[in-house]
Amino acid sequence: MKKFLKLLCCMMVVALMLSGCSKDEPGTETPTGGTPTVTDEPKVTDEPNVTDTPDVTDAPNVTDEPKVTDEPDVTDTPVVTDAPVVTDEPKVTDEPAVTDTPAVTLTPEEVKAAYEEFIEGKRKAVATTDAGMLEEGRSYFFDELTEDFGTKLEQNTLPCVIKSREKAYIDCGMDGYPELAIKLSYERAEYEDSPDDEFIVIRLNGDELNIVTNFAEYYRSFADINEYGYITVGGSGGATTYTNTNSFVTAEGKAVFLWTETGRFGFDKPYFPLDAYEIPDDVKEVVAREVGYAEGGNAYEMDRVSFSEYDCDSTDPDEQQRYNDEYLLNCYYTFVDDDGNNAVTDEEYIKLCNDNIVKLVTKEELDQMRADKAMEYGCTSEIVSGGLPEWIVIDKVKGE
Repeated sequence: MKKFLKLLCCMMVVALMLSGCSKDEPGTETPTGGTPTVTDEPKVTDEPNVTDTPDVTDAPNVTDEPKVTDEPDVTDTPVVTDAPVVTDEPKVTDEPAVTDTPAVTLTPEEVKAAYEEFIEGKRKAVATTDAGMLEEGRSYFFDELTEDFGTKLEQNTLPCVIKSREKAYIDCGMDGYPELAIKLSYERAEYEDSPDDEFIVIRLNGDELNIVTNFAEYYRSFADINEYGYITVGGSGGATTYTNTNSFVTAEGKAVFLWTETGRFGFDKPYFPLDAYEIPDDVKEVVAREVGYAEGGNAYEMDRVSFSEYDCDSTDPDEQQRYNDEYLLNCYYTFVDDDGNNAVTDEEYIKLCNDNIVKLVTKEELDQMRADKAMEYGCTSEIVSGGLPEWIVIDKVKGE
């Protein structure tokens, strides 16, 4: 009996313990039908399928993404960043052939020494033009040049002899680089008062002496070159006319044409006369006026200026006339009084001439045209107004 009571007490204790545990756990109320279903609940707490989810957490293909973050092909780009061919550019910055130009380093004394060698017959000079009596491309010693010019003068005129040879150092273009001017004076045997003076200009270019121009002064004419290379050649065209041509030897040693000017004086009115030969015949009747010679002196002078060289080599008279008319219509005309002032004040007459292709302008306009043409070659007013060079006698004819 005691054993039975002891067993019954143990079972009651166990029942109380089980009953206490189920009341202490919140949210674990036992559903109707028995407790094993509530306390067992292994499927909810374990949830292995949710916590493991290895397929999602691993996702190596997404987190790693080595192909995107590395991108070595884009960041490296060595071909663009290096670009040594562009940044170096040694061929452009060096340019030794342009900056060196050793020929310019010669002193004026060294240049003049080369000219003296020509005068002494130690070296030749090459003609770079066929102006005057020169043969382009031919090389001359000084004595050969003297004899050749003398021979050609005799062939074209009368027998002549060389009277003197002179030299002068000039500065064409006022750049400080000296050129050599030579004057060869010949005298016709039968007319001692009619000399022929031949002028040549020589320039040292590199190692070569070049004859850059030749011009002459002869009977009833004049010619000279000033200290800066400005050349004037002119002469009489009759009792009331004159003509002169101006040219210039540039600082680079190139002879250039500037303009030709023809003047006729003796008018008592500033108009073209009926017998004017300065304008074409087909416009003469329109723009000509009855103009006679002024009494008591030359009151008005007409100037005709051409900025184009007269270059007609045709022997056909009709072709020569056509060329001459075109040449005259390309000239510019003006009238001045005996004091050299602009004399055309009749604007209607100027318009009449211009409407008929005769370019009548004021003296001021023509002066500006000449200045502009000269400045195209660096021939400034200071160069034009330069003085005559100092001529030094090299030698004279024997017996003097």
